Amino acid sequence: MDAARLTIRQTGLVGASSREITKAANANLAAVTYYFGSKDDLIAEALFGELERRVQPALSLLDGPGSPEARMLAMVQALSEEFDRSGDDTLVYFEALLLAARDQRYRRTALALYRSLRRRLAEVIVELKGEDAIPDWVAPDAMAALILAVANGIALQSQLDPKGPDHHAISAQFAQLLLAAAPTPGRS
Repeated sequence: MDAARLTIRQTGLVGASSREITKAANANLAAVTYYFGSKDDLIAEALFGELERRVQPALSLLDGPGSPEARMLAMVQALSEEFDRSGDDTLVYFEALLLAARDQRYRRTALALYRSLRRRLAEVIVELKGEDAIPDWVAPDAMAALILAVANGIALQSQLDPKGPDHHAISAQFAQLLLAAAPTPGRS
């Protein structure tokens, strides 16, 4: 799977043939079908399995101790730190999203991960609403989808304009904006 990610990083998905992947892995060409079933299954696992593995520790912070606000801010911080560690894979991630948008085989895997992330974020948003940390007008599922869209936008911006605003600052700004929208006593 490391060889698949490396090949995609170097050649894009179009150039990630079974031959190139096994060459990078110093493995027999038949290993792809033997271990993964197909090149497409290998690529889906390499891309989306790795993404899920990377975001899981941040998501687990949502179940940790503390107020929902503190947990959400800790999750944003953890995702930003993971982004720092895995910045080289950002373009690979975008290639995976494009592939998922075009190809049903990848869409299933990508959609399962996306829906899982969105569902977990929506649960925390419900908690935040229950504690009056965010306004009643916030729709949990829609806000969770917005958070994911913002995260994708931040990742894209960091690739297009690496000298632009720091992604930590952008992420923190968005989280603070959401939390600042909470009603305060005496304000309607």
